[in-house]
Amino acid sequence: MDDRDGPALIDALLDRAVAALGTGDHAAATALAGQVLAADEGNADAEELLAAPARGGEIRRLTILFADLVDSTALSTRLEPETYRLVVGRYREQVLNIVNRFGGHIGSTAGDGLLAVFGHPVAHEDDVRRAVLAGLEITRAVPRLSAKAKARFGFEISVRVGVHRGVVYLDTTQADVYGLGANLAARVCSLAPPGTVVISDPVARLVHDAFDLEARPAAPVKGVEGLIDHHRVLGERSSPARVAPGPFVGRSGEWQHLQTSWARAQAGQLSTPVAFCGEPGIGKSRLAAAAQALVSQTGNTVIELIGSPFHAEAGLYPVRALIERRCGIGRLTGPAERLALLNAELARLGLDPGRFVPLLAPVLGIDAQHGYQPAADEGRELYDLIAEAVQDYLLACLDGAPGLVIAEDAHWFDPTSLEVLGGLLDAAGGHLLLVVTGRDKGWLPDSWRATVFDLEPLTERESDELIVALNPGLTPQERATVQSRCDGVPFYIEQVVSGITEVGVPEALYEPLFARLRASAEVVPVVEAAAVIGRYIDTGLLRTVVDMDADDLQRVIDELADAQVLERWSTDGWRFRHELLREVATELAPPSVRRTLHARVGDALCSFGGEPDWGLVAGHYRQAERFDDAASAYQQASAAARRRGALTEARSHLSQALAQLDRCAPSPDRDRREIAFRLGRGFLAGSAVSPSSPVVAPDLERCLELIGADVPVNNPGKTSTAEELFSTLGVLTGYYTGRADLSRASKALELLRAALEQWQPGSWPRTDAWAGVLAFLRGEFASARGQLELATDPARSNERSTETVSYLPIDPIVAARIHLALVRLVQGSLPAAEAELARAAQSVEGMGFPQGPYSLAYLRFVKIWVLIETGQFDRASALAVDLVEDAQRHGFNQWRLRGTIQQAVADALATTTGPSPAVDERIADITALVDELRSADLNVYLTFFEGALARLMIAAGRQDSARLDAALAMARETGMAFYDSELLRLRSHVQTDEATRRADLESALQLARQQGANLFELRCALDYFELRGQAASDTLADAMSRVPPDSALTESGRAADALTASGT
Repeated sequence: MDDRDGPALIDALLDRAVAALGTGDHAAATALAGQVLAADEGNADAEELLAAPARGGEIRRLTILFADLVDSTALSTRLEPETYRLVVGRYREQVLNIVNRFGGHIGSTAGDGLLAVFGHPVAHEDDVRRAVLAGLEITRAVPRLSAKAKARFGFEISVRVGVHRGVVYLDTTQADVYGLGANLAARVCSLAPPGTVVISDPVARLVHDAFDLEARPAAPVKGVEGLIDHHRVLGERSSPARVAPGPFVGRSGEWQHLQTSWARAQAGQLSTPVAFCGEPGIGKSRLAAAAQALVSQTGNTVIELIGSPFHAEAGLYPVRALIERRCGIGRLTGPAERLALLNAELARLGLDPGRFVPLLAPVLGIDAQHGYQPAADEGRELYDLIAEAVQDYLLACLDGAPGLVIAEDAHWFDPTSLEVLGGLLDAAGGHLLLVVTGRDKGWLPDSWRATVFDLEPLTERESDELIVALNPGLTPQERATVQSRCDGVPFYIEQVVSGITEVGVPEALYEPLFARLRASAEVVPVVEAAAVIGRYIDTGLLRTVVDMDADDLQRVIDELADAQVLERWSTDGWRFRHELLREVATELAPPSVRRTLHARVGDALCSFGGEPDWGLVAGHYRQAERFDDAASAYQQASAAARRRGALTEARSHLSQALAQLDRCAPSPDRDRREIAFRLGRGFLAGSAVSPSSPVVAPDLERCLELIGADVPVNNPGKTSTAEELFSTLGVLTGYYTGRADLSRASKALELLRAALEQWQPGSWPRTDAWAGVLAFLRGEFASARGQLELATDPARSNERSTETVSYLPIDPIVAARIHLALVRLVQGSLPAAEAELARAAQSVEGMGFPQGPYSLAYLRFVKIWVLIETGQFDRASALAVDLVEDAQRHGFNQWRLRGTIQQAVADALATTTGPSPAVDERIADITALVDELRSADLNVYLTFFEGALARLMIAAGRQDSARLDAALAMARETGMAFYDSELLRLRSHVQTDEATRRADLESALQLARQQGANLFELRCALDYFELRGQAASDTLADAMSRVPPDSALTESGRAADALTASGT
């Protein structure tokens, strides 16, 4: 390696190593770091890279216990180091044993403080409860150790324990935790009096029904702003606090069976128990509560036996808990008092203490030394006697009457308890309803012949009913969100609804769900990747994203399926059994890992064959913070939506693309792409609403800002290209044209033509088309015809096409042809107008969406206009129906509105012969629709609609209602004079004196003649002839002379008849 190249090469290798580590390729990063060290021994950056763990860590919600010796520093100064070490060592050993027994893990030590995490490396569905139980056990064990220390060394020790739950970064390699959650556990511990356990408020909310708590005043702690709410744990409840059952929804078959079974038990005819099986939260306990309410309302006895995950191996624990509840035995009840309470219970039930105490006292853990004669039997005989005594005790509780025994969580029952239940069934004589709940059926004895209900999730209708019952104020969208997250599991629904304003998985659900995820150590990287992919997971995609051998991956998938995390949904696909499971898995990956996974998924989706789901790809790139790639993918998604006709979706994707571009580094290329995106978004808005819609304006203004349209193209320092300038100015011309702002439209067109001339001198068909359209709107019909014929010249129609066409909803050449048709009609030739419309229809054929359907809508609008002008009202109305239907289907709001007005006008003009209430109603409807056009700034052609409305009012005898002065004023303001002569002619019909009418007609005649509007001039001449008779014959003949002989206009026939009648 050349000395001069050494530093540069080392930097390059280090950059590649860092990039590899960022993408999760630890092997490549290690190899590159090794190359650096081979060339530069002792390179600190390379050594740090080699020291990086192969797997980073996880973001977890963990329960953290912190145990600290009280005044240990002062104690260490008074004792010999060896003595201090011996006692502290025994203390640590005890804490370690207790933590391990409850399923926790000692993560780190700080002085004499011990930090334990619950939920790693083994996750349980009740880690919060385990942590609190461990804390209580520590506070009980340390006093015993203290007594020994005092006896041997003359000093005492005490411990305080704090438990907190929060989000932490879990370093899975070092088994350590970082973040505020870890620090706060130690701070909560400092609030505990010696010999007690204190828990934070997040922990208290999760365990308040299992422990007796004493709220403590909020207090400050070091390093944390504000006061900390906390609670002292007094002890475990002898029985969990009762929680009112939620609404009872669905389960009609199960409920009917319970009712039937209870009726049979009351009749002494029931011999089979009822078992409700299913996953946690599915509603087993709710059915048990329904059974309890059913039996309680008749005054009969209900006995509850409850399994415990902490005592699954302890014989008869459910029975012991029942007896303690019935006797009133609490956590602080001493052995002698326990025995006395047992005797009292037996007396109440009429049972012989001499027989039952020796058999039941051991169940309660009461030793014979506390006051009773132990049973003489041993081994199996004693076992059988105790089981028989328990059975008889339970029968005595039922008092010989029909009753209910609920065995909750029987999957945690020990075998003896299950045997006792079986014997109880046989001994109850058909009067016992036994309701058993459990997660699977593996624990259920075959001999019971139970009726088993495997509970399924609620249906969508039932889920919605439950959601409404829990919170009637939720919106339909909120209810749908709850349904999509909870998949019909009632407990999930209850928790999500209660925390509807909270973000993420509810705390009460996190541990039960996470415990299912951690089937093995290899599971986490797989579920992280799967969660990033989504609810539904293609195995091939997962295999591409996860850095794991195919066989190992399949083994992990099988583990997740066994744990009911994943379930198969296709030949090569899986899905998360519940959306909440996916949400928990999503929380695991730290941000850096999550970004890497999203990037891998996006790349993999693009690499597969066929057209990818670009919206999905874009979302992954966005979350990977690959903003440039995300912008491109959103653009592709917009194009795909546009091809499907989904204009709103296409616009939304372009808005997302622009949002991603905002996060890209400034550059000329970035600006060019922004222009393209904004023009595209304006094009889509123009298609859906109108090219003149106000929502288009901000995009156009931003494009002009980016390209600097006031400077020459290719000006140094500018990022624009000719195509971008042409596109923007072309769209701007259309925007102002649609608003009938002809002055600004003309200026934009002048800028466009100047730019084109500077770039490449010559004539451009599309600019000729726009010039012709503007000339038509100004009433310059001769000029308009020249420009439009030039634009539509077949020899030039494909000349020098620019990208402008891509951003206009109407094809400029089609626009030229349909306006040329209007010009030919105004100039007096209906056949020529129809021929141009036919050519326009040919041009539209084969165009894609939305330009093709949009151009066709525009063409139909003009056809209807021509039909109305020529009195073909029935044909106009039928074609307007087609226009409205197609506009509705494609989402073209402006054409739907214009077509609706045209249909109403055509129908009204065809049938109106005078005043009537029905005509007045039609006029009111059309007036409202025309006003809607004006309020939407759809001003172009508005004077035509005002003229048609005036014709209808005149025909209905409502001349005074015509808004002709306002229409003429608008024409003056906008420069839109194409219909002015008609408006003046129509105004003459509402004038009340002949002189004013004559003045209007003469003005209309003069203007039509100036404009070359032969049709309008002929109409004026006919009205003038009607007003003045023979004196106007020359005027009529002069107007007739300018109308082509083959005009096919009804006005031509009327004029010829009038001239013949007058002898002219």
